[in-house]
Amino acid sequence: MEQKQLQVQDNMPSNSFHFRSIKNHEVNIVNICDTEVIGKTLSEGEFEIEISEDYFGGIQIDENKAIELLKTSNTLNLVGNNIVDLAIKLDLASPDFIKSIKNISFVLIYKFIQ
Repeated sequence: MEQKQLQVQDNMPSNSFHFRSIKNHEVNIVNICDTEVIGKTLSEGEFEIEISEDYFGGIQIDENKAIELLKTSNTLNLVGNNIVDLAIKLDLASPDFIKSIKNISFVLIYKFIQ
């Protein structure tokens, strides 16, 4: 697996995100989470999500870079209210399919392109 490299942005706005891209064979998975959820483990019943630095951490990005990644990536793994709201505003996700644990939203998006 390889990690995509981007330049780290200075002076991040309050809506900053962490990004990591994982390429495995022909699939490129883009993980983006709100900065404030890095390091948290969310659990409800038997379901648990660990938002680890290793998996989501990667590179800190601003909202403009997040929008670019959301628009150009085919497989997205999003965790956090801000990044999920951004995906909804860009019509990439429907509010009907958003899940949440402990009031933190998450969604997986697969774009099928011909």
